[in-house]
Amino acid sequence: MIGIIGTGGHAKVILDIFQNSNRKQLFEFFTSSRSNIDPIFHAYAVYKDQQDILLQSHSRIKKWHVAIGNPLVRKSKIEFLQSYHRHVISAIHKQAILANDIHIGEGTSIMAGAVVNPSVHIGTGCIINTTVSLDHDCLIGEYVNIGPGSKLAGGVQVGSLTELGTGAIVIPNKTIGKKCIIAAGAVVVNNIPDGSIAMGVPAKVVAIRSP
Repeated sequence: MIGIIGTGGHAKVILDIFQNSNRKQLFEFFTSSRSNIDPIFHAYAVYKDQQDILLQSHSRIKKWHVAIGNPLVRKSKIEFLQSYHRHVISAIHKQAILANDIHIGEGTSIMAGAVVNPSVHIGTGCIINTTVSLDHDCLIGEYVNIGPGSKLAGGVQVGSLTELGTGAIVIPNKTIGKKCIIAAGAVVVNNIPDGSIAMGVPAKVVAIRSP
């Protein structure tokens, strides 16, 4: 049995990944709101996402995945599960292309068509979205979101809790700091400091996020 926290759009993708890898696998879902749940989840048991309920399910659920798009919420849920020694697993689509010597942290999801090249390190709880390309020696921090179609050239470093929008491009050996937001379609040609919001071609810092 796999317990999946979340019933939004990202959870639908995660369910599809797990179903494609093992059609016989059983699932239970946990959500902050049981109203207006997508019909795709009606075939499964759905429980309230509360700490006591999560802990009581340990006898039947041996593997967990947090399918929540917000990186801060995802971080809090994964760290809660880890604090009680629950087994948090990654979700990797069978159509993703992965080099042999990469590192993938617990609770990370890698979508269909993603390409992860040699010597890439991906931290805990990341989302590597559809058709993302990570070239050699990229270092991706914890709880990073990389939007569909984004391309990171070799040697790029991305700090924890940073989000890259759809189609973002980063040229080789550039560093994006922690807790940044890189807008969709931005082209990063310079290092981006922590907490920055950057957009444009080339990407320029337009604001600094509050701590």
